[in-house]
Amino acid sequence: MPFCFATNNSTHTPEDVVGRLRGSGLSIAPSQVVTSAITAAELVRTNYPHLTRIYVIGASSLVTAMRDVGLEVTNRAPEAVVMGLDRDITHEKLRIAVESILNGAVFIGTNPDLLLPTASGFEPGAGATIAAVAAATQVQPSIVGKPQVPMIETALSRLGTKRGSTIMIGDQVPTDIQAGKRAGLATVLVTTGVPTRQDPSLMAPDFIVSSLREIEVSAARAAQPRQRRA
Repeated sequence: MPFCFATNNSTHTPEDVVGRLRGSGLSIAPSQVVTSAITAAELVRTNYPHLTRIYVIGASSLVTAMRDVGLEVTNRAPEAVVMGLDRDITHEKLRIAVESILNGAVFIGTNPDLLLPTASGFEPGAGATIAAVAAATQVQPSIVGKPQVPMIETALSRLGTKRGSTIMIGDQVPTDIQAGKRAGLATVLVTTGVPTRQDPSLMAPDFIVSSLREIEVSAARAAQPRQRRA
């Protein structure tokens, strides 16, 4: 059965993710990992084939993803600005991004996460700096990561499966489940994630389980009544 992992993290390459999963006893190939960095690069190449010069704010993995699809990463007259998590963010980087967008550059963000959990609490996520540039320019970015659909479309392309026969499994309703529902997939919520406040405006998962072992693939594919426990 084909499967892949989809992560909003833009600071790790697929190889990094494979290494971390291997430490948990899972053996997968890099091609089975879809990151927000990879999704952003593929979106630029597919939706804006005439663009070649990209200004990147983010980790080296985001730069690599752009270069891997033949894009030039530069701060000279960029045609698109792609922003992800950058722990070395500076005012100058933000200035270049703002100026480029005001001059007509396409604005793309990897994911909208405002906060990231750390061992001691939280740190600003990619969404925080993306929001700052959006506020300064009054231009809303195209977000590629969950809960938006582009990442799911990239995953479906990798899998070679149809929406009606693909299941989105995740532990976060605001991101994983919303992305799956927006993409037209059956969704399964695994209640092992970080608890979040219930938001009545969010679409509910089709199934809720407490462990991956509870998932009955054939039942989930049928996408019967919402919130049925598998």
